[in-house]
Amino acid sequence: MLKTIDFGETDRILTLLTRHFGKVSVVAKGIRKPTSRLAGHAEPLTHATYQLARGRNLDVLTGAESRALYRADRFALERSPSAPLFDIVESALRHLAAGYPPALVCRWFDLQLLDRTGFRPELGRCVQCARPAAETTNAWIVDAGGLVCATCAPGDTDGPRALSVRALKSLRYLLVSNFEGASLLRVDEPLATELERHLRSFLQNVLDRDIHAARLLDELARMPRPAPATT
Repeated sequence: MLKTIDFGETDRILTLLTRHFGKVSVVAKGIRKPTSRLAGHAEPLTHATYQLARGRNLDVLTGAESRALYRADRFALERSPSAPLFDIVESALRHLAAGYPPALVCRWFDLQLLDRTGFRPELGRCVQCARPAAETTNAWIVDAGGLVCATCAPGDTDGPRALSVRALKSLRYLLVSNFEGASLLRVDEPLATELERHLRSFLQNVLDRDIHAARLLDELARMPRPAPATT
């Protein structure tokens, strides 16, 4: 579940991200009553199985069973099938909750989001001259669509748009990997900073708005993490 809005005296409207129907708004009648049995299964970022009854304007929540609670809304269209997006959001939140490095999870999510929404950045060759990328510092130019070689953009290979060889290889690896493969990548602070800068600027440019789901993951990643359990 993504968010809730109080409705009337005791009801609440829930926004759900579902595998087969995309983003769906439903009404949970009486859920704000102290005796409601559904309240504990309808908190934001809960992964749950919900039972619904068809309503005149909004479907009605009739039952729920929580599967997990994770401690994304604006990128999904109302009632548009979103199975790939559902999968990467759930996977990213689950791996954050499991303690995987936030810098790795968030950047893997950014690339998968771009790929699944049709905005995959060019990482193999220069978008201007089409030559394969050389093993040197290139440029990351979001208006062009990704990688621009040092020959075509000599003034952009030193500064915030500089794309290091290590960052380029990491982007390529994260783009083609499932999370199990991506988890093998070691991301230190300099690499994490560079990857976040490049991917966040790309996301904001191609979609022409702030990406709330991606920003939410970064905010969750900055929350204090629980200490490992001791035996």
